[in-house]
Amino acid sequence: MLTDLERKVLRILYNFSHSKRRMPTIPELEIKTGKDEKTVRSVLNGLVRGGYIECPDGNTQNIKIIYTRDYESPFKR
Repeated sequence: MLTDLERKVLRILYNFSHSKRRMPTIPELEIKTGKDEKTVRSVLNGLVRGGYIECPDGNTQNIKIIYTRDYESPFKR
């Protein structure tokens, strides 16, 4: 079960990837969520552990969305 913040970040990633054709940077995620870098990175790590995203090298530009519960993802397994 996702926390509200995890759900928010996942939605931001999904919307960013479809509207801007890229993933947001950490500073952009900080602005969108109102949270600090440590919290944003913790949420991203939680999404990786939960199998919602992949981030092989820790760079947000290389995030791949794997699974979402809130809406249909073209990346769904």
